[in-house]
Amino acid sequence: MSMTTQYDAIIVGAGHNGLTCGAYLAKAGLKTLVLERRHVIGGAAVTEEFSPGFRASIFSYIMGHVNPKVIADLELEKFGLEHMKVEDVIYPLYDNDCIVFTSNLERNLQQIARFSKKDAEAYPEFFNYMSNSIRVMRNWLLETPVDPADRSWRKFKETAGMIWRYRKIGDELYRIYDAMTMSAYEYVSQWFESDVVKAVLCYWATIGCNVGPKSPGTAFNILFHLVGENGMGFCRGGMGMISQSLADSGRRHGMEIKTDSPVNEILVENGRAAGVITEDGREYRGKLVSCNVSASLTFGKLVRREHLPESFMREIKQFRNKGSAFKINLAVDQAPQYKGFDPVVAGVDYPAYAHIGPTTEYLERAADDAKYGWYSAKPFISPIVPSMIDDSLAPEGKHVVTLYGGHAPCELKGANWDDERDNFVRNVMDVMDEFAPGFSSSIIDMQVLLPPDIEHILGIPGGHELHGEVALDQLFFMRPASKYADYRSPVRGLYQCGASTHPGGAVSAVPGHNAAREILKDWKEIRK
Repeated sequence: MSMTTQYDAIIVGAGHNGLTCGAYLAKAGLKTLVLERRHVIGGAAVTEEFSPGFRASIFSYIMGHVNPKVIADLELEKFGLEHMKVEDVIYPLYDNDCIVFTSNLERNLQQIARFSKKDAEAYPEFFNYMSNSIRVMRNWLLETPVDPADRSWRKFKETAGMIWRYRKIGDELYRIYDAMTMSAYEYVSQWFESDVVKAVLCYWATIGCNVGPKSPGTAFNILFHLVGENGMGFCRGGMGMISQSLADSGRRHGMEIKTDSPVNEILVENGRAAGVITEDGREYRGKLVSCNVSASLTFGKLVRREHLPESFMREIKQFRNKGSAFKINLAVDQAPQYKGFDPVVAGVDYPAYAHIGPTTEYLERAADDAKYGWYSAKPFISPIVPSMIDDSLAPEGKHVVTLYGGHAPCELKGANWDDERDNFVRNVMDVMDEFAPGFSSSIIDMQVLLPPDIEHILGIPGGHELHGEVALDQLFFMRPASKYADYRSPVRGLYQCGASTHPGGAVSAVPGHNAAREILKDWKEIRK
């Protein structure tokens, strides 16, 4: 027996972008329902207990990308969002050493000068070069991608308007193009001679990426991961507090959220979205539907094929979304003690955030293993210890450590993860013990999340944390498909608001913000 309820807007998926989109729509006066398949809201931005007394940001872990406009518009701080800044990131090196990068330019210059005085002299100019490109990109985040092939008057005006808004960017356009086409290694080698400095910058190019820093286009990943305006840091209470504050902001304006409500089908009637049916047969009718789940799932499963153009589906099928990043959440009785870390030299009491990828060759070889269908013999790893500054996550005297890194391909060649999981975890722990001796002996409990696990738990095809590669052919007006990068779709009244759209993954809330803006532009026409 099915039940039918009428709404203005139905959001499929209570990940942070779905909650953002819903909160904006509810604030604008739309009767809004958010449906979530899991028992908990937040998608990849969740905080859960993974071992008795230990709570972690299970998937995503850094608050730096959450857009300041969304925080202000939805008054998230009023609803409990608290940013706990981390100013320093340490990079353990070989030979019992490390280098520290921070938000303080002078301290960075002192650190770089230990390895190359020439590089220390070059860094301020490089920093300005990067900062100018990042400033432009921060503005681009909030743009709706134009369709350069559309010759309609409306689209022409939108394209012309964007060109006019960015008419003064000048050389930054060429710099961003360089980043989109050059390898990270080539990009930074124009400025620096020390491989230590190059490795620090190239590390950013490997995050969420399936290739190494010597592959074309990876320079853009450096900009992509540094574009967040909140810097490095954690959310008090874990990443779930981002989702909770978004939910509470939306609820203030009447937004409803239902968990344990997996959607089985998006209804299409007379060429337009009409609502959804959940797996248990409940039917919810809506004037519009906004989908936060991946484009591969939205159009590969939830919408019947007869409603979608073949050319569109061809692009959706070609969208590269096989992940290779892993996450291991650990309950430990002692935080990692890095053998190369000296608080006096580093100027840091304890490194709550670290990156282990000591050379550019190390980073490249980690990707080489994955390129041929295997996992990294020596993975790059970002060990994070949020409990060092947030005592709500672990019992007194103990800590939560999360290890993020790569590479662990979604699919192995000639083997399966059931047989290889323990071997890969052993590789990760060998690297940790190499740079933080004895770390593995401090482990009380662990939760291992490989791409197949991420796919199973979160419903992200391929288990890619960013819903798909951040590469030139999958960015801006090509994400997730040409002609439909403006958060709309081939089905009238069906919108996309997740990380499959511009500007991509990371917990930024930007896709949800931008999608809501486009929906509200169309609302007068939709509600007829």
